[in-house]
Amino acid sequence: MNRALADLIRISNVTGKDPSLVMGGGGNTSVKTDDGKYMYIKASGTALKDMNEKKGWRRLRLNAVLSILEDKVIAHLEAQKRETEVVNRLLLACEDDVKDEARPSVESHLHAFLDRCVIHLHPLVVSAYVNARNGKAELEKLFAGEGSPPLWVPYADPGYMLAKKIGGLVREYTQEHGSKPEILFLAKHGVFVTAKTAEVALRLVHRVVSVCGSKLKTPRTRPSSLTTTEEITSAKLAIRKGIFDATGKYFPVSYFAPTDTTRAFFARKDSAKLLAAASLNPEELVYANGPAVWLEKADAATAAKKLTSLINKGRKPASAFLVRNVGLFVAANKKLTSLIAEMADGSLLVRMHATRFGGVVGLNTREQEFINCWESEAFRKRLTSGQNAGILENRIAVVSGAGSGLGRSIAIGLARAGAMVGIADIDVRAANQTAEIIKSELPQGQTLVIKCNVTDEMSVQGAFTAILENWGGLDILVNAAGVAPAYGLVELPVEKWRLALEVNLTGYFLMAREAARIMIRQGMGGNIINVSSKSGLDASKNNTAYNATKAGEIHIARGWALELGEYSIRVNSVAPGNVFEGSKIWNPEYIKVMAAKYGIKPEEVIPYYVGKTALKREIKGQDVADSVVFLCSDKAGTITGQVLVVDAGQVMVR
Repeated sequence: MNRALADLIRISNVTGKDPSLVMGGGGNTSVKTDDGKYMYIKASGTALKDMNEKKGWRRLRLNAVLSILEDKVIAHLEAQKRETEVVNRLLLACEDDVKDEARPSVESHLHAFLDRCVIHLHPLVVSAYVNARNGKAELEKLFAGEGSPPLWVPYADPGYMLAKKIGGLVREYTQEHGSKPEILFLAKHGVFVTAKTAEVALRLVHRVVSVCGSKLKTPRTRPSSLTTTEEITSAKLAIRKGIFDATGKYFPVSYFAPTDTTRAFFARKDSAKLLAAASLNPEELVYANGPAVWLEKADAATAAKKLTSLINKGRKPASAFLVRNVGLFVAANKKLTSLIAEMADGSLLVRMHATRFGGVVGLNTREQEFINCWESEAFRKRLTSGQNAGILENRIAVVSGAGSGLGRSIAIGLARAGAMVGIADIDVRAANQTAEIIKSELPQGQTLVIKCNVTDEMSVQGAFTAILENWGGLDILVNAAGVAPAYGLVELPVEKWRLALEVNLTGYFLMAREAARIMIRQGMGGNIINVSSKSGLDASKNNTAYNATKAGEIHIARGWALELGEYSIRVNSVAPGNVFEGSKIWNPEYIKVMAAKYGIKPEEVIPYYVGKTALKREIKGQDVADSVVFLCSDKAGTITGQVLVVDAGQVMVR
């Protein structure tokens, strides 16, 4: 590893691991090679702390980067076309062995004309000044008498325009002072430090933080009352409903207990006013969709009203919500929640500090519009969130019996459709295997393994409590746990009959009852799917318990559809034919029983059943999963109380 790359990784890791320096993990670093031909720079969307010698950076030809600012054609392009061209030119300037989609930082051309080592950060103590009306004057006082005073950079759109502005200001500064600035404070943005060596650059960072922090006082806090689990659950459901009413979108909701910062914010009389100010910087706007929404109490109508107001003003619906004396709630993709919470907490602190320096200054409407339309920022967020878009994106689902067979197939199918999936099964090892299968195919997919005995009331309640704690709501329940004791009537043991009743009927009832209670309380509708069987429609021989319970599952679903329709909760049944793939029911012993039943060899059983279908096609788990996804989607919005038979044409519903 050459010296420039080693220095880049060092300054990146040291600063990136200090949360006081990198709000939300943001920031950029670069180091130029000694011969001045190349510049190593952090890749867009990479956290500084995660960089290493193999990933998180790009190497660019320095002359190619500098030529971007000298190109007069680029300067006259429309803003978004210009930024797209800059991204393409920066990619063309790369000369390295990186094979993934990593892009060099969008600020590469800015770094190009500064000193050898460049560190760009967003420390909260710096934001207290660069986001304050009198921040520039306060910084001039703090750094008065410096041989090389810091350079103040008025706000400019990030990317090309910021680089052009800083380029001009650096030239003027150099003419006046005989050297380039070591410290640059950027309005509504952060700070740049630049030096010839990594050691000096790191010392400059800590000096800036120390000097800026010396005039800031820790906000006063006051003890807050303990928040109950019920209060947190109610707030999650209300916020989720408010978002749905305002946007029509689904999001999980996470809770973060009060910190010293939030407690101090709760104690202020001007809390709502401080949060009314717009986003402090591009990062807060891109990742958190702006500052947190202030709620005196959590109720869906107020949350929806405030979000609708933001939308009507041309702003994005916020992702964070601060409920007085309860805490911070974040409604976003799970990969982003901790980052957004960190940003929201930091933003509160900056806003409180800025009141001492003339008040908060955030991005104006035009500045926000530019960032919202900037593909480079959307790219960064997409890399960080790893969002899995699909027909059921961000729907929260629970699948019972998801450790094997149809339950596993359905859980995988829901995850492929973008849902977050609670994998409920009495066999935790099997449930974890399902989660691993989903993770291997969908690295960004969201799953939660839950040990659940569907016949035990307390176990069922605990399963849904875990879902609410983790994701804050519920949209889909699929009852798939089941047993199939295959006996002729005269041989059927009563304990096997009772087991089938308990798992296939009591289990479906307990799961549906708990799910319906949450869905009604949440007020966003929902879907309950009972996985029945063709045997619930057309009885099969030597299957008394299975025939009875599978028919019962269909009929109770119809009753639930009548009961729950007024709450926009749809209830349907899926009746699969024989699914052999991964089935615990179709085990070797069961196949022997079926072979004896029909007087054929065990190896002839599966072809025999496939031959009974109109399509002469074996039914796979994905076929059943696809039917469940359809019934849970908005495309099936008027379908309830129905049975969808997935059997390749064996049983015709009349």
